[in-house]
Amino acid sequence: MNIRHFRNLVVSICLGWLAASLASAQPFITIQPTNRFVNASAAVTFTVTASGTGPFGYQWLFDGTAMNGANNSSLPLSNVQPASSGYYSVIVSNATGSVTSQVAELKVFVAAPHNLSGIQVEPGGSASLSFAGETTASFAPYYDLYPLETSSNLMDWAPLATLQRTNTALDTLRFLDADAPQFSQRFYRTPTNVLATPDPQPTGPYPVGTFSMLLTNTYRTNAMFMVTFWYPAVAQAGVLPAKYVEPQVAAGEWDYNFTSRGGGNFISQVTAFFSHSLSNAPLATNLSVYPVVLYDPAATGHRRENTDKTEDLASWGYVVVGLDTSDTQVSVFPDGTVVYAQTTSLNTMAQWDADIEGRLLDLQCVLDELQTLNISDPRLGGRLDLDKIGVFGWSLGGATAAQLCLRDPRCKAGAGFDGSFFETNVVTQPLSVPYLFFRGGDGPDPSSGGGTLLDGRPDDRWEFYNEQVTNAYWVKLVSTVHLSFGDVDLILDSGSIAAGWGVPMSGQFLPPARVSQIIRAYLLSFFNKYLKGQDDHLLDGPSPAYPEVMQFLSTSSFPVPPEYPSAALVQGGDGNFYGTTTYGGTNGLGTAFQVTPAGALTTLVSFNGTNGSYPYAGLVQGSDGNFYGTTCYGGAGDLGTVFQMTPAGMLTTLVSFSGTNGSYPYAGLVQGSDGNFYGTTLGGGARGIGTIFQMTPAGALTTLVSFNNSDGAAPLAALVQGTNGNFYGTTSQGGNLSVNSGAGYGTVFEMTPAGVLTTRVVFSGSNGGSPTAVLVQGTNGNFYGTTEYGGASGKGTVFKMTPTGVLTTLISFNLANGCKLSAGLVQGSDGNLYGTTDGGGAGGGGTVFKMNPAGVLSTLISFNGANGNSPQAPLVQGTDGNFCGTTEYGGANGLGTVFQVTTNGTLTTLVSF
Repeated sequence: MNIRHFRNLVVSICLGWLAASLASAQPFITIQPTNRFVNASAAVTFTVTASGTGPFGYQWLFDGTAMNGANNSSLPLSNVQPASSGYYSVIVSNATGSVTSQVAELKVFVAAPHNLSGIQVEPGGSASLSFAGETTASFAPYYDLYPLETSSNLMDWAPLATLQRTNTALDTLRFLDADAPQFSQRFYRTPTNVLATPDPQPTGPYPVGTFSMLLTNTYRTNAMFMVTFWYPAVAQAGVLPAKYVEPQVAAGEWDYNFTSRGGGNFISQVTAFFSHSLSNAPLATNLSVYPVVLYDPAATGHRRENTDKTEDLASWGYVVVGLDTSDTQVSVFPDGTVVYAQTTSLNTMAQWDADIEGRLLDLQCVLDELQTLNISDPRLGGRLDLDKIGVFGWSLGGATAAQLCLRDPRCKAGAGFDGSFFETNVVTQPLSVPYLFFRGGDGPDPSSGGGTLLDGRPDDRWEFYNEQVTNAYWVKLVSTVHLSFGDVDLILDSGSIAAGWGVPMSGQFLPPARVSQIIRAYLLSFFNKYLKGQDDHLLDGPSPAYPEVMQFLSTSSFPVPPEYPSAALVQGGDGNFYGTTTYGGTNGLGTAFQVTPAGALTTLVSFNGTNGSYPYAGLVQGSDGNFYGTTCYGGAGDLGTVFQMTPAGMLTTLVSFSGTNGSYPYAGLVQGSDGNFYGTTLGGGARGIGTIFQMTPAGALTTLVSFNNSDGAAPLAALVQGTNGNFYGTTSQGGNLSVNSGAGYGTVFEMTPAGVLTTRVVFSGSNGGSPTAVLVQGTNGNFYGTTEYGGASGKGTVFKMTPTGVLTTLISFNLANGCKLSAGLVQGSDGNLYGTTDGGGAGGGGTVFKMNPAGVLSTLISFNGANGNSPQAPLVQGTDGNFCGTTEYGGANGLGTVFQVTTNGTLTTLVSF
């Protein structure tokens, strides 16, 4: 299925705006030299780009020492050898001063077997061991394992330690055996095998054992599926770590080959990988019984896709069981039979629910089998604590984990990694057991949708969390995307992840090893707390040990979520600004507020569900002086509302959507010249993929258009009325269904007030993709708009369209000048167009830009977190000529801001939420 919720921002280190301000100052480095990892005899070139007053002088350094003749902006190195490995930097100078670049590492690989390269006796008798041997450059991002064994007689060997080395390390791997003085003689050995792995070492005190078996589910037409066990084990001499996955899985799992999406192919690396687990090692006897945790994979995923988490839990005394599912792309049975996915499509709620029901039956089959194994299995018999069972899953597996928590009393705690929630029973019915929800930093919550719908229902992770009433936790990680929650994040490079899934709102990726460390820490703390009764208090509140957790919520300590403004402000006739927050307020379901030009904030409405919840869009002031707006949820059927609000905050619900007449109005309204209001819904209508409606000021609703995919689907933007009296708008999907995995990249349409629709532009990706923002008609009669994706670099565009549909791409964003445009443009009184990007800029938190009608771009503001982060709403020009806007995150408290910016780029933060 096309899971476009997992879309993200992209960033680079864009310093062009700063360079302009330093045009007559000392050098400023805009492009730094980068690390390089190559095989011997390769050619390498380091480069640097600087701005400021030329001419520039360059002096390259190797390990801090000046290099003879290295005096250009580029440093070419040919036929590099191990002696070339080290650290390179460059001093750039001009008449006013100099600056030194960041240090770039060069590692030159020469493949060689592992070996013990030296032993030295330290004072006191300890033995210092040195190791040598390495792999090739293709394994640079990963680790090598060195299982070390010892003997006192060269006959009886015992495991001593398994050392793990980062392949890019330039120093020598050493190990200090402090126990050596206890022996009259001490021998050591390590295998010559190169044991590469993508996973960090387990952190617990136990070695990890593993075995796999085939199960038959009699409740599901005797369906057969593979399971793998990980458990605390006793290490044995001569036993090497098990392979990571079977070669058929490495070759058949699409997450390992991103070449078709502009990334790399990692199949050969995955085929060669090992895990940390020891095949069929004996179960540890330290404890009499061990709690059990089940793992359910992502859609099309496999049981070993989160080995770093399963192994880590096992190392702390859990028996973990992962299972393949009917949609697992490739599974290999013990007899060598290769089985491919039985479920290949998850594009409707019926298919989604059927797949989850099958997964649920398989999880329950595993629970049944555990009872048998606990009686008769020679490895596990009597050692499983079946009164303490937990479950976790990734993506679709997270949704299945929640279903098991809801429907099977044997499950005592559950966790999900960025799970998708379309199912109404788990979204609207609280669980009776604790649940830990991890969320990626790739979008706001509730999710902005991106048009992802199943039979008219959007994926809503936030609604699922918000429904839980006790022992629920929400851990949102900065600089992550959906793919960050699996081993694949440890395998792919960031370019491949960005090509396939986009980049986070912060514009940069958290290092994969750090992501793994944080997730493992919270997962272990959660299961320890609720399955073992051990509390390390990590879940008590935000932890200074993990500042990358950008949002920590729990039902016990944070009864009211923070407020994140995500919609544009409107300046009322009284001179004050009015807007909405997606959630927050008394009930945590969103607010409408007023802020004076001086920054005094007043909450006018706290939505309560009955009168609406989660307003995404801004307000519009009608000709009667009242404000009109929409809530994406709430109302009589929880499918959204249209409301009227007086300037004093008196609210009247005018429409509660029912599905037939539309559902989930994500966008705001526009008042037409006839006095009626016009708007769109993300879902609902005749085909469940969105509508256009007309509403009188008294609340009488007429559905004008039900989209049919070929003319568009899932409109996320408000309409604009052109000078010809017709309305113009966009859809985020539909149009050309041969692109974007069959979902299309959206359209631009024209509609008469009577509802006659004409498709003016069909996006293909190259000319833009997924427009989610309202259009603006310029004083020259043309329409201007933005797309979140597409263009030359795939990072979003600004386009111009004539009223008859002739499209011109004016700007293709390229990471350096910003990326991912969720908001539309506004034309200033100076004739220029002003807008924002969600990501990019020098600070990585998005930008405010100015563009003339011909498409010449100037970056005015680069957000850096402290001054705001991720502006997702359009700007509004005040009567003083300055622009006001909001950022969804950042500011003094990290919870969003209201800001003012002048036309020359002076920023003032008015409110930090």
